[in-house]
Amino acid sequence: MKTFHSRIQNFTRSGFTLIEMIGVLAVIAILASLLIPKIFEAINNSRVSNASLSYNTVKTALADHFAKYGSLLSSNGTSFPAGTSVLLNFDKVLVSEGFLDKAFSAKIGDSSVGATQHVEVVAALDTSAAPTTTDSRYSLAGDNVNEALGSAVAQVVIPGVLESDARALSLLLDGPAMSSAAIGSDDTSGRVKYAATSPTVVYIYLTHR
Repeated sequence: MKTFHSRIQNFTRSGFTLIEMIGVLAVIAILASLLIPKIFEAINNSRVSNASLSYNTVKTALADHFAKYGSLLSSNGTSFPAGTSVLLNFDKVLVSEGFLDKAFSAKIGDSSVGATQHVEVVAALDTSAAPTTTDSRYSLAGDNVNEALGSAVAQVVIPGVLESDARALSLLLDGPAMSSAAIGSDDTSGRVKYAATSPTVVYIYLTHR
């Protein structure tokens, strides 16, 4: 009998009390509150890093295209008709030439806003006037003067981007010296340009000739 009772006592003592359970749940809740924001931050950082990687891949492909054909205004060695000023979806030209595996795609932005992410070649604005958030001028030196002079400018266009993601991408590609000071300010310096709206359209300089 004593052995039976001792087994019952040992069994009842092996469980958790309500207070112990509450303590465990409290610790789990505290850890979750600390870790979940870090997880979402890591996910968001990976999306911005993906956009940077996609940009650099296209930039390399465009350099290979120019090295082979000597022109931005051509496809597979055939020049586009005279007077062509805008070439949308130039990333698809790079795919057809074998310099890209697939069309440009970044994990930031929302194509449902009515435009798709793409690479385009547009006519350069041969003037040193200050760039805006939507034209083909780029202040690459951060001095508010257009340095993208010549006949054509190649740029990446990403519509539907949250302003916070646009700023994060600008900081990654241009650094803090050429990025807008804070959310709510237009960014027209460096390679990344966007207006202070959310969502916004991000323009990224690739090259000019």
